[in-house]
This record gives sequence, structure tokens and C-alpha cells, in this order.
Amino acid sequence: MKILYLQDIDPMVHMGGAQLTDRAHILHGLRQGHDVAVVVPEGPAPALDVVDGVVVSNGQSFPLSTFQELASGTVPYVFFLHDFWPLCKYRLYYSQEDKCRECYLKPRWLPILQKARLLIWLSPLHREAWLHSQPELEGHAYALVPSPVDPLKFFDQGLERKGTLAVDAGVGFKGGENLVAWAKAHPEEPVTLVGGNPENRVMPPNVTVKGVVAYEHMAREFNNHTRFLHLPTNTQPFERTCAEAILAGCQVTANRNVGALSWPFMHHGREVVAQELSRAPAQFWKALEGAFKP
Repeated sequence: MKILYLQDIDPMVHMGGAQLTDRAHILHGLRQGHDVAVVVPEGPAPALDVVDGVVVSNGQSFPLSTFQELASGTVPYVFFLHDFWPLCKYRLYYSQEDKCRECYLKPRWLPILQKARLLIWLSPLHREAWLHSQPELEGHAYALVPSPVDPLKFFDQGLERKGTLAVDAGVGFKGGENLVAWAKAHPEEPVTLVGGNPENRVMPPNVTVKGVVAYEHMAREFNNHTRFLHLPTNTQPFERTCAEAILAGCQVTANRNVGALSWPFMHHGREVVAQELSRAPAQFWKALEGAFKP
């Protein structure tokens, strides 16, 4: 199949969570013999008349006309929903309130979503949060595919562990205030916060703030700590850091806002987690191949 893959940020270049997920899926598709072309907003307009299907990944930077053209055309398309775009302009700050059911974006986007061949969410919790505001999608064709995480990169290295690790938890929607409260309630526990403190919160003395750590060094960070702490304020679609922590042998302390932990397999031990996350790209392409059948 010849597939166009729409993404705000080129997943073959950048290292964000959504890009890592997309890269793993794209590489698997290429290995399976599919012709996958990444389309970014600053590139030329995609030619839709020569493809078998379109995957809409993160697409906030594309003009609305791109998606209106898809909805009015004959080329099948799938929405691979990484967060809460285009449900909510605040994306991961999506508050999931009653008023969200009447959001001004709904009449603009719901018809486009309803014409998609398939909707792909990252977890049961992710889909549940979407359906809170758009229950009209409950009967729509969908697939649930977890973020692919390589268990060969995240495993127990046998290092001496100490204290608690948190990643990017200084950000509001990732639970900045919850992190502060937890650290204050456990003053004897040393906490390492990777990713900096961008909102300049006053951290308790047992919290050591580190800057951004390169992805290839994160396995060691997990292995240096006994516990991984993640208490996001808002519903998070997956949170691959929780999966990485489990694979690396950490104890995970989290709340119900972590999409990854809404998967039953995430509670059945490392071997099961490794198996399920490794097969995510194959699941993704099986879903696409079914959706793009003539």
C-alpha cells in the first residue's frame, strides 16, 4: 500500500513521545513492504489521487482545508489520535468537563472524524476520555494500540537503586502540584525530577531538579531509582515513561489518569508488558490494512 502519514513534526527526525511512536510504526510498515511518505505542514501539499490511504497523526499545524478535502474525497483515511487534538484546542490540558460536550470545535470536527474509516486510540482510558465529550463516536470503528516501547532498551541493569524518579512532572498537566504534594508528604524520600521545572514551582528540599536527559540515557535513569512517580492532573492518553519504568524494573506509583495503566496487561509483569508493547506496530498495521481495504 502507498500511505501518506500526516504529522506536525517529522517523526523520522525529532524525538518527542508521539514522534517515537510514529517512527516505530512507520519503520514497521516499511519493513512490511508498504510505501509510507511522511507529510509535514511546511512541505508541499499531498497528492491524494495516487495513494491507498492517509494516516492523520498529529495535525494541528495543517489547515482545516486539508481535512475538509479528505472528508469530501474518496481516499480512505484513519485518525491516529495521540492526545486530544482535534477534540480540544488545549490538547493535554483537556479538562473533560460537562461543558466540553458543547465545545465550539465539535461541529467543525465531528463530521470529519465520523467519515474516517477508523479511529485509533492509545489506551482504553484515552478512548473513554474522548467519548465523554463526543459520545457520537461510540459506535464508530476503532482500534486500541499501545505505544510501542522497545524492551531491549529498557530492562533491569542490576544497578544499585535509590529513591524516586519523576519525568517531566514539573509541568501542570503532568501533575506538577501533585508532585510537590507527594514530595512534601514523603520528606525522607529523595526525588529526582528529570525534565526541569519550567513553571518555576517551589520544590521541597528532597526534590533534585535535573534538566532534559537524552532519550538514550533514560534507561540508566530508571535503573538508578527504585520508584517511578507519575501523578498527572489531567487524563493522559498513554504515558510511555510508565511503560519504560516497568520494563526497567521500577516500582510505579501513579494515579488513574495514566492511560498506559488502563491496559490490563500492564499489571501482569514485565514479560507480558514487553510482549504486548513489542507487537504494537504489527497491531497498528493490521488495523490499517483492514481499514484501507478497497
